[in-house]
Order: sequence, then C-alpha cells, then structure tokens
Amino acid sequence: MTSPLKGLLQKTALASIFSLLCTTPFAAQAQETDNQLFTDRIIVKYKESAKAGRTATMAKETVDKASRRAGHKMRHLRRMATGAQVMRLEGRKNKAEINAIISRLKQDPDVEYAEPDRIMRAMAVPNDPSYLNQWHYFESTGGLNLPAAWDVTQGEGAVVAVLDTGYRPHPDLVGNILPGYDMISDTFVSVDGDGRDSDATDPGDWYTDKACGDDPRIPSESDSSWHGTHVAGTIAGVSNNNMGIAGVAYKAKIVPIRVLGRCGGYTSDIADGIIWGAGGSVSGLPTNTNPAQVLNLSLGGGGSCDTTTQNAINTARGLGATVVVAAGNETDNASQYSPASCNGVITIASTNRNGGRSYFSNYGSVVDIAAPGGAQSFSNDPDGILSTHNSGATVAGSDSYVYMQGTSMAAPHVAGAAALLYSVNSSLTPDDVESILTTTARSFPASCSGCGAGIVDAAAAVAMATGGNSGGDGDGGDGEGTGASWTETNLSGGWRSRRDFTIEVGSGTSSLNVQMYGGEGDADLYVGHSNSSQWACTSGNSNNNESCTISNPQSGTWTITVYGYRSYTGATLEAEAAP
Repeated sequence: MTSPLKGLLQKTALASIFSLLCTTPFAAQAQETDNQLFTDRIIVKYKESAKAGRTATMAKETVDKASRRAGHKMRHLRRMATGAQVMRLEGRKNKAEINAIISRLKQDPDVEYAEPDRIMRAMAVPNDPSYLNQWHYFESTGGLNLPAAWDVTQGEGAVVAVLDTGYRPHPDLVGNILPGYDMISDTFVSVDGDGRDSDATDPGDWYTDKACGDDPRIPSESDSSWHGTHVAGTIAGVSNNNMGIAGVAYKAKIVPIRVLGRCGGYTSDIADGIIWGAGGSVSGLPTNTNPAQVLNLSLGGGGSCDTTTQNAINTARGLGATVVVAAGNETDNASQYSPASCNGVITIASTNRNGGRSYFSNYGSVVDIAAPGGAQSFSNDPDGILSTHNSGATVAGSDSYVYMQGTSMAAPHVAGAAALLYSVNSSLTPDDVESILTTTARSFPASCSGCGAGIVDAAAAVAMATGGNSGGDGDGGDGEGTGASWTETNLSGGWRSRRDFTIEVGSGTSSLNVQMYGGEGDADLYVGHSNSSQWACTSGNSNNNESCTISNPQSGTWTITVYGYRSYTGATLEAEAAP
C-alpha cells in the first residue's frame, strides 16, 4: 500500500486545494471540597510501645479516650494486617472535619499515624482490548493524561464536526455518528460521481497516473487514505464495547463533513463546511440540526491564511464554535500554511512518544499547543496513533485499525479534549477553551521548540473547566499600591486543587514578582490580571519551585493561582509589586 497523501496535493486544474495532514496520522475538578461528605472511617496506627499498638482488640477505655481526643464518638471495627486500627465515626464527615479529627488524634504521643479510610472507586479506564496500545492517551511521558479526565467526563452532550474525507460506518465509530454532509461539488474530487448531498460516507480517495499533477513532491499514485475515519475515531471512537479502541471523548458525537476527496479539496467547499458545521446558513443546504461546539480541520495547504477561510472561521467562532487545526507536516514554520496561520484557531503541533516534536511537525509562533501525533519508523509502527480505519486499497474493504502519524492525528486529540471541556461546561467560549487548554498544558519532557504552550493535559483542563475549587479561597494579603508584598507559608493541596490569592498593583509599578518554593509534591503557578481571560504568566516545573515575573504590570487586581498538578505540602508563596 502506498503512503497516504503528504503535503499539498494539487491537480493542475485545481488552483486552491487542501490536503490531508498525516504522513503515513479555572478551577479544579468537582473533587470533594471541604463541605462535601468524605468518609466515616479513620485508620489509626498506635506505636508498638503503646498497649493499643499490640492488642488485637481495643479496650473500651482506649476507644473512649480516642473519642474524647477526636471530639467525635468512635467505635473500633477491627485491627488490620499492618497493625493499624480501623475506627468508625457516627456518620460520614466532610474533609475539613476529618482533617481536624486526624489532627487531634495525632496529638496523642502513642499514635504513630492517623489517616482517613477513604473510599476508592474504579478508574474510568475503557475495556476496549486495543486501548492498551493507545499510549497517546495514558503514558506519562507522551500521553494526554486522559484516564483522570474520564473520571469526570467522557464527553457527554458535546458535538464535534470533522471536516475531512468523510467516514466509514466502522462498528467502533458509527454509534457516535450524527447526520453530516458531503460538501464536495466537483465530481473529479468527490469520486462518488455526484455533487453535494447528505451522504458523508467516504468512497475512497485513491488516484493513479499522476491524476493530481506532475509535481515531483506528490506521489504519482496513492491508495485511499480513510483519513476521516481515523481522525473521527480518535475524537469519539465508541468505548467500553469490548472492541478495538477508545476515543478521547468517547461519549461525544461526530458530525462528519466531507470536504476532502481525490487530490484534496477546494477552499470554497471547506469554507462552506466550516460554517455549516457550526450551525450557520449555507445557500442550498439544509440547516445542520446538530451544530458543533468544536470543528476539527486536519487539513491544510501552502500559503498564509486566505480571506475566504478566515471569514468562515470568524463566522464559526461567532456561532460559538472552537476551531482546531493541524499545524502541518512539512518541518516548516506553520505561519506559511493555512488554516494553521488563521486567526482565532487553535493550531496544533505533533509530539512523539517521548514528548518531543515529531520530526515532521510544523512549528512556530502561530502554534498554540501540542498533542500526540506519533513518529513512526515503519508502516503501522506502534509509535504512531492507533484508530479506526479500513483495509480497502481503493474502494472500501473490511473495517480495521491502523497506526498513523501526523499533525492530522494530533489535532483530533485536542478536538476531543475540547469536547470534554464543553461536556462539563457548555457555556465556554472559544477563547475560554483555548485559554484553558494552554494554561493547563504540561511542560514538554523533550525538545519541542515552537510547539506552543506545552502538551495538552486533559485532566488538568477538565479540572479547570468544571469551575470547582477544592483548595479554599485564600487571599494572600492586602497588598495596596506599589511596593506591596506578602508571604503565605505552609501551603498544601490535593491533586487538581486550586488556591486563589490576590494582590493590588498600583500605577507605576515596575514589576510584579511571584515565586513559590519549598515543601514536597508538585504545584503550578498562574498569574493574571482580573480584567483578562488570559494568564499573563504560568510556571509548571515538576516540583513546587515556580516563579513568574511581569514587567510594568497593569494596575488593578491581580490573581495568583496555585494549582495542584499533584498533591503538594509545605510550599511558601511570595508576591511583591516592586516600585
């Protein structure tokens, strides 16, 4: 099988045509807050030197003593194999109460440790047999951190439009397909022998005999790519069906919009597809009854963003749709490609399994963020991205699964992550989605210059989109005017917790300096002005040592957020508005 299309595929008669972009494809989660019921049991380990630490049962007087110290009546349940004692309170308590009880119990010199007997629940890991081959979802180095996000949402209620080659009714995908549209008006490109209609299935996009032109960069022939099926499977492949793979937002729905066929697709068809997908009006077409909150464009061509495409994107954004586009696979500056260089889109670079830039990925200042796109050494290399596919070389054959690589494969990871955000917060704007994804992105574990803010962290993004706050609202101090400063010590928080502090910055301030240090765990730092939805500064090292400096800061209230990338304790936070 020959390689799928790479770069801009052009037929001599097609002046403006787009290609597939694959080479061979704030606030924390609604975690238990201090006022939510947590547990009714506590584990207490007494020192071996104490009588209670050596007995299989606890004497009534020992239990009564512990109850008085705890400030709550307790009863003994059993001794554990570790030698610790399990105690039950009279009813479940919230986290704040449990922490207070434990603090009081630890004051007993005979107690080695005390901790909540927490309730654990099954993680939302799919039962799809090939999920374990989807390293791009769960591996800590190069993955999207999806399992933790799935504990909160799987994309219910979100709709993603996939502007691509159409789709095959793959049994691991078709259950999440909504009615779409075939936008291709030229019969040479469409392959199916007709123009625009409501059938968005993919008949194949193969070609032979240099049908796409004499450009030596373009293969003289190519088998069908089934590109749209692969992209759609990454976004919303059906999951927990004991079959194949899982999608990023596997309970979201896909509206397939066929804009690419033989040799690519026209700008005009793609622009109409963008508007129609977002719920806008296109002359001669029925209204899309399932307007998408997210549009995925794993396609592109040479040249900066054209007016037609930009206008279509503006319309889609005006209708509330987030537009996710692939940066391109030419190892070049993405500013020279469209729609990667358009305004108002989220442009995605590709990372490999090590979390560095894929060798083929475009890069540059127009790139917003990165996601797994793979990097293969040979055909169907498992270092690529695994998703739904078809075995047919020309026309459709049997349903299959294939590893592909490309920014085409990176973009649907982000479109799926955006669907997860809309699932938990349907009121988000496109700017909100971009801000959340870039703010919560994790640092690159390997070299990825020009790849944007970092690798998408689905769990952290979902946590921020939920609007919860599991860390309490701290106010760091009154910090009035220039030269104001304050220090908060012994900060701690759980995984995905958030602590907010504020400082007032007066006019004429030369710099706002914020730093955090000490303790254990991993907390991240975000600093932004209250009048802006964008963070002015973020810092995300793999520990508590973070710093942000803003030169000539705008006067007014600034928010300083400490976010628990993992649990952390004992951190110190300092802020200074220097004159």
